[in-house]
Amino acid sequence: MFRLAHISDAHLGPLPDVTYRDLASKRVLGYVNWQRNRRRHMHDAVIDTIVADIKANAPDHLAVTGDLVNLALDGEIEMAKHWLETLGLPHDVS
Repeated sequence: MFRLAHISDAHLGPLPDVTYRDLASKRVLGYVNWQRNRRRHMHDAVIDTIVADIKANAPDHLAVTGDLVNLALDGEIEMAKHWLETLGLPHDVS
């Protein structure tokens, strides 16, 4: 039997340092939402616990969907890239 694990909308944090220029366009709304709501609930410990549980169950493949970042800042994307690399080999994670 093929076992598939699925993670969706990790919204990794914390946010890197943000400048006013970074907040141009709709990012300001996302930043306000992060500061007022998400940062209280989106802790690294939560996603780390989920990933540890998934790895303990040794699925055949891991599918990662949804948003990995909050504002699409360069620093967030780099952090998400490194996080994805910790999940497994490219042929085991999509």
